[in-house]
Amino acid sequence: MNHKLILIYIIVFAAVLILLRTIGLLFFSDYEITGYILMIYGLSLFYSSYITNNKYLLFLGSILFLTGVVFLISGSFELQNGEQLFIPASLFVLSISSVMLFLFDNKIRTPIYSAVILFAGGIGAMALISPYGLNNLIKNIFLFLDVYWPAIIILAAVILLVNRGTGR
Repeated sequence: MNHKLILIYIIVFAAVLILLRTIGLLFFSDYEITGYILMIYGLSLFYSSYITNNKYLLFLGSILFLTGVVFLISGSFELQNGEQLFIPASLFVLSISSVMLFLFDNKIRTPIYSAVILFAGGIGAMALISPYGLNNLIKNIFLFLDVYWPAIIILAAVILLVNRGTGR
């Protein structure tokens, strides 16, 4: 799809959201509107670059989409110390975008290594910045793993099967 056409659609979408907010029919914060715009543009950029095999725009589209998700979450929920989540959120966005780049071209191993390093940096930043301490973070990670361990095993099995099928 043409990027100019996508930008026109996004401008119309934003104008309609702002108009509905001004009238009082919908209640959106500026963060939420920014989040929606970034998500739509990032997703369209991601898919169009996936079709045209442009890994740099795929990486950028993934970053824009995930940044939109961060804006949407910060606009929808009242987070305590939300400004402190900027550095960990940035590291997680870059980490997941690196994973997307690796999944796009799994012959190059650098994106997966950088994803692991960035993810560990995000966890470390959360542990350092969190007012609740490292023990609470580790406790919450184990609670998460206790609930979602079947999904993690299924995801690992799918990744192994896909890599086995491609000769890796």
